[in-house]
Amino acid sequence: MAANKTISDFLNENAKTDHVSFHMPGHKSRRDIFVRYGYGDFLNDIIKYDVTEIPGADALYQPKSVLRSVMDNYADLYGVRHTDLLVNGSSAGIMASVLATVPIGGKLILGRNSHHSAYSALRLGGINPVYVQPETEPAYELSAEISPYALEDACKAHPDASAILITSPNYCGMLSDIAVLADIAHEYEMLLLVDQAHGAHLKFFDYDAKAARDDGAFVPHISHAAETLGADIVINSTHKTLLSFTESAILNICTDRVDIDAVAEALRMLQSTSPSYLLMTSLDINEKIMRGHGRELIKSWKSDLDFFYKNAAKINGLTVVQGGGERGTGSGDEECFPLYRYREGPDVTKINVSLARLGVSGERLEKELRYKGIVSEMVHGDYLLLMTGAGNKRSDYEKLLAALSDIAASYDIGHTSRRARSFEPPVPETTDIPFEAELVPLYESDGRVLFDPIISYPPGTPVVCPGEIMTLEVISYIQNLLTEEGRITGVDEEGRIKVGV
Repeated sequence: MAANKTISDFLNENAKTDHVSFHMPGHKSRRDIFVRYGYGDFLNDIIKYDVTEIPGADALYQPKSVLRSVMDNYADLYGVRHTDLLVNGSSAGIMASVLATVPIGGKLILGRNSHHSAYSALRLGGINPVYVQPETEPAYELSAEISPYALEDACKAHPDASAILITSPNYCGMLSDIAVLADIAHEYEMLLLVDQAHGAHLKFFDYDAKAARDDGAFVPHISHAAETLGADIVINSTHKTLLSFTESAILNICTDRVDIDAVAEALRMLQSTSPSYLLMTSLDINEKIMRGHGRELIKSWKSDLDFFYKNAAKINGLTVVQGGGERGTGSGDEECFPLYRYREGPDVTKINVSLARLGVSGERLEKELRYKGIVSEMVHGDYLLLMTGAGNKRSDYEKLLAALSDIAASYDIGHTSRRARSFEPPVPETTDIPFEAELVPLYESDGRVLFDPIISYPPGTPVVCPGEIMTLEVISYIQNLLTEEGRITGVDEEGRIKVGV
């Protein structure tokens, strides 16, 4: 008889806890928000909704009735030309977008901070990457904007590229200037694909801000949603911040530059032939709630965020990333640590906090909050990312503020300085991605071309990308990461990596 704990064991135990969620998914595992808007029966009888493509249920491969209605409803909600439903997450949407817009052997310009799925698409399509390095403050990975200047340089150097893939917002909520990047892409006759997995809510924040602006409350207003800023395809993980179930997402086709049939064909190759009706029903319910009650939800969400940021400023020694850079809080006119300042500012729903000036590391802060019943999304450097969502309540923010205040009060300000990595990530040279691979020890990989990405978790963006040439500097950096963090994908248990033959 098996003695090890299984998934159901863990989930049953976890369901009995009373922790506050500042991590994915966006519904925060709360029934009340679904019950409030009339979908309690779905949760109560969820087993009855786990069906297959029976008569009347439509078919995701060729949607013509009820699934097509959900797709059309989303397209109307986001104001786009067409929407596809994703049951294999945004990963499937990113891969399909790349495969549908870049021919075999063609070129894709993409940020080096792209999601793992982008590199899978490169391999599947035999696509050659042109990497653009984000303007990143390396120790904290907070600033991850793709500079328009860097993108234009890449377009000039590779005018034969077919498409550009940008991640905005990134994991920590930092946004690129999509409107300018879209203009550059279209000037060079390329398509702009935006991985907006972490920003499914931005369209609704834009709507809410516009309505408030019309009433004179917000002046000026800057749009953040890529759908309204000129992107051709936008992929949204509705499960991350809104109300659909984990692994559900949508792909929005925004312009007539995109071949809808080509995207559909790519999705048919990538998605399950037995799509989950639980996931698709959750997408349907999410759309209906956001359409009928989105204004109410967003207004409450923004009010709670304003409440948090206002009161966080009173906590001695706490630093919060807000409004385009770090804001030292609770410390009068003390010097703040400068970061790149964004014209548009970060996504305020991603709360990035640090108690480094009190000598508290990000790892320590995460553990102390967890001890107080608050679970965060991830640690990055000295910062902790607290991901808010549509399911959070005012009481969650009150508990978070109380916990941060208690933790800060137990440390003395100024007794230690910010912990920073003593090394910065190198940027290797790039060549074509190899078609065949072999495993070699990391320490013997100097001069070899990387096959699989090497990724540090969190935040899940590559340290080295496929097609990049390993160097002694890169090897040393990865070895230091393994020593400091230990969570590296692309390096197996025996310390080997995949390189081209």
